[in-house]
Parts: sequence; structure tokens; C-alpha cells
Amino acid sequence: MKLTILGNWGPYPKAGGACSGYLFEEKDIKILLDCGNGTFSRLQQVLPSLNDLTGILLTHLHSDHMSDVMVMRYALGIGRMKGYIDKAVPLYAPGSPNEDFQKLQYENAFELHTIHSDLVLRVGDLKITFMKMNHPIETYGVAIENERKKFVFSGDTRYCSQILKLAEDADLFLCEAGVLERDKGSTTPHLSAQEVGYIGTVCNVKKLLLTHYWPEYDLQEIFQEAKKEYGGELILSEEMKSYEA
Repeated sequence: MKLTILGNWGPYPKAGGACSGYLFEEKDIKILLDCGNGTFSRLQQVLPSLNDLTGILLTHLHSDHMSDVMVMRYALGIGRMKGYIDKAVPLYAPGSPNEDFQKLQYENAFELHTIHSDLVLRVGDLKITFMKMNHPIETYGVAIENERKKFVFSGDTRYCSQILKLAEDADLFLCEAGVLERDKGSTTPHLSAQEVGYIGTVCNVKKLLLTHYWPEYDLQEIFQEAKKEYGGELILSEEMKSYEA
């Protein structure tokens, strides 16, 4: 399992950066996880053809996780009309907010499907499952597994029992660390770096990859806060770098 970081900032990027977007690869399967602003251009740098894209999974419909889909749909829709895109790309996303879900389509660029907690996808030898997280809009964490490895992506969430269940025994856990503990309030809809480190420990995560950074933070402060709680392999994700489960 290989994961390439297309963007890792939120809810807006640093200069020259991009928001959440990740290319997951296993053999010939290529799945785009989220598609925040700036990520479509970067996707084209690592994917020879959009025809190679197996599918897209959007954890939720906040702009920093899906806004570039609104541009990608032109490339795919026009490509289909002109005959150089072979087929509609399967896209899975929460069905709410409904008005945002309905806006995703353009000229049959996508084969649209809604995500729900009972959904199980089988793609090659991969099993993909979803778990609803705790966020202001409908949001899902994602687990992708085969007989050997388990990859988990938190999406955006407050600390909740669901994230503990989803992350259990992950070989690679890509987790948002959107806030430092000192800035976290009772209504903050994100995990602190401290909470992420704790989750990594109690869930027996083998490799913990941090993402969704607030652009005004010192990244080393995020790393050190998580490291106090987690003694395993801890990595600050870097844009356009790839990591193996």
C-alpha cells in the first residue's frame, strides 16, 4: 500500500501548498482520498492519465476536502465528450448537504454514490469500509484493508469512540491533527495532536502519519505534542512525498 500526499493543510493552505488530498495505490488500483483545493494539479503530476483513476472517496463536503472536484469534473466531463476519457469515475461521498452533493456532477463525469456506515466496497483484493465521525457535517473515516495490511484515514473529527474502533491495529494511520491542545475548546471540531498521539497508542497503530495542519502553527510543535503520547513511528506528512503501509 502506497500513499502520496497531494495536500495536507486545512482549512486553507500555506502559500504554495494545498488542502487535503491523498492518492492511495495498491497494485493497479488508484484511489483519490479527498480532493481539496490545489490537489487536482498535483494529482496529474503523479497519475499518467485520469483513465488510470479507479475511484474517488470524499470523506465530507467541506471545501478544503472537495473543492477541486468541482474543477476535475470539467476535465473528466469534457474528456468524455471528446472521447479521451473512457468512462465515468466512481465517486463516493456523503449525501449531505444534499445541495453540495448534487453539484458534484457535470456531463456524466462521475458515477455518483452515497457513503453510509454499512457500505462495504470490494475493489480487487481490497475491502473498503466507512465509519461516521463526529464533525459539523456528515463525515466518514475510511479503512482500506487486504489480507496483509490495514490503512486508515480519519477524515475530520472530534475525539470519539468511532475513531478508536476504526484505527485499531492500523499499519498506517493518516490522521488529522488540526489543532494544538492549548487551543482546543469544547466546540472544536478537530483532533488535537495530543489526542492523535493517544489514539495511536491505544489503537496499536504501527505508523502514524499526521496531516490537516493549521497553516499558522509550527509543525514541530504539532509533532512534539503527538510524540509525548505516542512512542511508535510518527511522521509529519510532507506534500508530494509517498509513504508505505
